[in-house]
Amino acid sequence: MFIFNFFIKIDYVTINQISNFGHQAFMLAENLFISKVTTLFSHTIESQETVHIAFCFDDNYAMPAGIAMSSVMINNSDKNLVFHLFANSVSDEKIQKFHQLSEKNTTIICYEVSDEFSINPDTLVLHVSASTCLRFVVPQMLNKITSRVLYLDCDILCTNNLNHLINTDLSDKYAAVVPDVEKTQEKQCSACDIPYGEYFNAGMIYINTDMWVDNNLTEKAFAMINSGKVYKFADQDVLNILMQGKTQFLPKIFNQLTSLTVGGKEDSVLSDDTVIIHYVTGNKPWYQLYLTPLYQRYIAASPWANRKLLLANENAPSTTRRYAKLLASKHQYFKAFKYYFLYLKHKVFKK
Repeated sequence: MFIFNFFIKIDYVTINQISNFGHQAFMLAENLFISKVTTLFSHTIESQETVHIAFCFDDNYAMPAGIAMSSVMINNSDKNLVFHLFANSVSDEKIQKFHQLSEKNTTIICYEVSDEFSINPDTLVLHVSASTCLRFVVPQMLNKITSRVLYLDCDILCTNNLNHLINTDLSDKYAAVVPDVEKTQEKQCSACDIPYGEYFNAGMIYINTDMWVDNNLTEKAFAMINSGKVYKFADQDVLNILMQGKTQFLPKIFNQLTSLTVGGKEDSVLSDDTVIIHYVTGNKPWYQLYLTPLYQRYIAASPWANRKLLLANENAPSTTRRYAKLLASKHQYFKAFKYYFLYLKHKVFKK
């Protein structure tokens, strides 16, 4: 059982109180896998409402998390933004970079994940990282601070104000979510015993932390993911099963699933009212082969503007080969040779 007897129930607290939490008994929450809590900085504007937003990531996703946070800040200057970063084995150097996001309406609190955190590796298929399962911890940890928290994957951009999303009525609902695409519905609704159309993508979840805690979902989620059963989409399947029938479905503009192609600009054709773009698949926009003009603008406006981008995911060298073939089909033979050479070089040195 999880033990949470070191705080009395607090429904609303000030930003200063949040800062104090970073130096108190959260460090005792061993069963929540958090070994240390640090407030990087804390700034608030009294006249503005406060929104709590959580990201979970490992060292590889620190920069994308920062770009995502920066995009939220750019489009939500009318709010106090409290970012809760659940960092799994992230270097001190990368954590320090987040200090550059300091603004008069922004607070960042970093939760360092302990060595005890582990997930059944057999269920982490399709390149799913164990860090994504940290979202099971978020509502339980933050319930002492807020009754509502917006969880976001790191591979997103916020391109509009969050007002309509955070004003969603969550009475008697675990969360507000967006249905996944039809192809996923067809497979996962049956696999998870969920009515067709009600399987959601977990890249954006606006969570009612009170209802989550009252129903003990953290313990239930970890019990399921570590039971030995293999879930195709790991934590996403588990959350769909646990929340079934108790979610508020929102339009796709709040989690616009977007698959990038080599040299493509798929995010440029989305509707102007899109609030959150979610770059699914392994083709991420922080790689040179998939960098879009839109994502480039948000990189340029962030502390990571001068960061050199990798050509492609080092775990997927075939991407470089496909790009070489695309260039050859366009009769750009010199560039095609260059990228095919890079592909061969990667293959040789990986052996």
